[in-house]
Amino acid sequence: MISGKQTVSSYVVMLDGGSLETMELTAAQAEGLECLTCKAQFATDAGDSQPVGRIPSVGSVFQCIECVGGVR
Repeated sequence: MISGKQTVSSYVVMLDGGSLETMELTAAQAEGLECLTCKAQFATDAGDSQPVGRIPSVGSVFQCIECVGGVR
């Protein structure tokens, strides 16, 4: 499923701090299936990610716990 969502496009992301940034993201990142930073895939039932912003009309974007904590 995610392998078919690796096409990169430009998205305007509203980050939780209030800033708008244009980012080059895969479709999987834009749809919240992969980490915004490292592209780690998220398990559907685990608490392995945290929302960090939104793409209007697409949905929330997430970072894995390691990237949020600065480990990666």
